[in-house]
Parts: sequence; structure tokens; C-alpha cells
Amino acid sequence: MLKQEKIKKVNNVDILIISNSLDFTTDYVCLELDNRKAKYLRLNRDQFNKYQVVCDVGAGTITVEMDNVVYFISQPSLKAIYYRAPIYLRDNYKPGLDERQQLFRTQWTAFIRNLAIFEDIIWVNNPVATFKAENKILQLKYAYNVGFLCPKTVVTNTNAIDLETNREYIVKSLDTAVLRIGDKEAFVYSNKMQESELKNSLLELAPVIVQEYVNPKIDVRVTVVGETVYTVRIFSKGKGVDGDWRKLKQDLDFIPFCLPPEIEQKCVDLIKLLGLSFGAIDLIESKSDYYFIEVNPTGEWAWLVETAKLKIYKGIVDFLEGKR
Repeated sequence: MLKQEKIKKVNNVDILIISNSLDFTTDYVCLELDNRKAKYLRLNRDQFNKYQVVCDVGAGTITVEMDNVVYFISQPSLKAIYYRAPIYLRDNYKPGLDERQQLFRTQWTAFIRNLAIFEDIIWVNNPVATFKAENKILQLKYAYNVGFLCPKTVVTNTNAIDLETNREYIVKSLDTAVLRIGDKEAFVYSNKMQESELKNSLLELAPVIVQEYVNPKIDVRVTVVGETVYTVRIFSKGKGVDGDWRKLKQDLDFIPFCLPPEIEQKCVDLIKLLGLSFGAIDLIESKSDYYFIEVNPTGEWAWLVETAKLKIYKGIVDFLEGKR
């Protein structure tokens, strides 16, 4: 007898998710999609070797086979892509990768960037827009354009700049800086420095951002999804945090509140101007004024679900389903 081949099931994909198998932020979105019985496919960039992928460039279609199920992705049926993946690899210092691992990482990263071929759909966020929006100097330019107050800022590799005597400044990296020191990873936080410290610092190696330190301050995290805005103030023991709040591992409270309507609209306008549909914006509230600090187009938000009871995942799924 001839052995009969098992018939493969074919599913059309309405929503495509690109993430990582350990990304718990994406888990919230997928659980909500499950609850709504949405036709979606999650592809984890660390597991692409488990999938059989064919992209027909001429037809503009992608088929993905796994576990004897074929998922069909094409412009007529595909409505949205949720893109939780790096635009390029920042951890190129990572040691111990053989040739196969290097090829896997670089070439699959290039492949998922090329999902930008699906242009006429809903994106959160399109990788082309994300790449542009990650540039901090450009962020500040656009923030000025929509009317935000911004701390006086210079980007420099010299301490021969005009600094006010006895004034405090914030110094931070121009891009996310993750370094390997020995066998450990180190993340570069924003640091508060006195004018005298900056004057005696050696900055020639790499450009840094130097901003006037706004004080007193309360840090504000604004998460924008389309035109929906989720906002929290960040406190430690009932007070604003001096310096970078991310350095504190505990004793932080995230209190939801409503921004003044004109500030909220500026947040929405900035995200649109950057070509994004999602962004995590850092503001500083000081003496009833709000100062723009930066925006992260791939910013984390899962921690706000538990700490502030903000159901951001519902807003993201609403947006992916076209309920703007």
C-alpha cells in the first residue's frame, strides 16, 4: 500500500506578530488576540530555524510551515503587523558565536526587516519608521516642531562647551549603550553631573548628549497607541526621583493620571510626525511645565500592566484590528 501523506492545513493570517520567545510583553498581546479568536501568527526571531519559510517576491506572499500547518501571508488578507524586534543588532560584541550562529542572527534579522514590503497595512511599528525615530537628535527636532518644551541640549565629544557655573547637567549616550566588561554586560544609564565634573571629563572617545538638568522634577511615562494615551507619574517614597529612576530596583510607584489635553495632543502629534503608531515617551513635569526628554519606538510597557493596572495590550490589539 502507498503511504498516504497527511493533508496539510492552510491558515490565512490576518495579524502577524514578530517577537522573541521570551518576550513577555508580546505574550499580553497574544493572549488578548486569543481571547478575541483572531487569526494571527506569532513568529519568534530566535526560532526561525524551526519554520519553513518561502517568500515569493514577485507575488508579494509569504508561506510559513510549522507542525504540518501552512500559514499564508499576503497583502489582501494581512491586516496588521506587530513588530517587536530590533531594527539592527546592537549586541555585535557578543562573544562565542560560531559561523552558523552569526549567519542565523544577521540574515534572519535582515529578513524580518524586509517585511516592510507589506506597505498598505497597519504597523506597530513599521521598521523603516522605527529606524528613523530612534535617532535622538531627530526626536528633539520634532518635539520642538510640535511645541514641546525641551531642556537645552548639545551633542558633543568635547568639554569645551558653554556650561553654567555650579549648574547640574544630565549626560547620556546618543544611542542605547550595552557594553561587555569581562564576562558581564553593562548598561549605560543617564548620569547627573556637576558643571565642574563635566569640565574635567574626557569626552573625545564618543559623542554624548549633555542636557540641562530640570529640577525639581517628576518623571512621566507616556505610552501612545494611535490616539490613545496611557500616562503615569513615577514616584519613590512619595517624591520625584533625583536622577535616572531606572537605577532604582524597588520603592517605585507608577501612578496613572491624565495629562493636560494640550500636552497629550502633543504626544499624539509627535508619534504621528515620526511615522509611528506606538511610542513610549519620557517627559519631566516641573513647576506645572512638561519637558520632552525622549521617545522609544520599541519601549517596554508590560510592567505598567501590573504596577499601574493599565491595559495597554487591549489598546494595541484594538489598533491592530483597525479600531482606532
